[in-house]
Amino acid sequence: MTKKMREDLNRCLAIVENSEIIPGVIIEALVIAEDHRSDFHPGIDPIAIGRMFLARLNKNQPHGGASTIEQQYVRVVTGRYERTMFRKFREQMLAIMISRRASKTSIASAYLAIAFYGTEFVGIIGLKALFGGNLKNVSFQQALQMVVYLKYPRPRNPTEEWNDKISRRTGVILSRLESGCYYSSKQNLSSSSDL
Repeated sequence: MTKKMREDLNRCLAIVENSEIIPGVIIEALVIAEDHRSDFHPGIDPIAIGRMFLARLNKNQPHGGASTIEQQYVRVVTGRYERTMFRKFREQMLAIMISRRASKTSIASAYLAIAFYGTEFVGIIGLKALFGGNLKNVSFQQALQMVVYLKYPRPRNPTEEWNDKISRRTGVILSRLESGCYYSSKQNLSSSSDL
């Protein structure tokens, strides 16, 4: 392991150890929206990697979505976003190493505590701004909508088009959850209508 990689690993682990704990409902929404096979992989998702590889072979197919929560966390902590195979491989190795040293819940919580949700909405401060400071009162639907901001960050002045994207993505995830495509340890998560 290179010195820089060890430094990145230590920085990732330090943030996990020192992050404010995010309520479980928000973590559950993150797992369902971004990494629904999280319980079944070691920090990288071989099924998603295979799907992405096949999509790249068939250029007419949309691709993406192969990064796990651990990989997304590594990307945010290291600030490395270049679109290269080396960066992706390095990110995967760090994700596996972090997963061996920290729980999936603590990694997800640390990721949510530093993630970019949109203009003026970053990390735990951004989450508290979105929900009035008390994250313990956030409903599953509110948490899911906020997690969708990771894919479609909130612009300074949200447009109707952006709101439609958020609604569509949230609806797709809820539909898949209700149909059993995604596993959730929570009961009746999608039955409330407080979005």
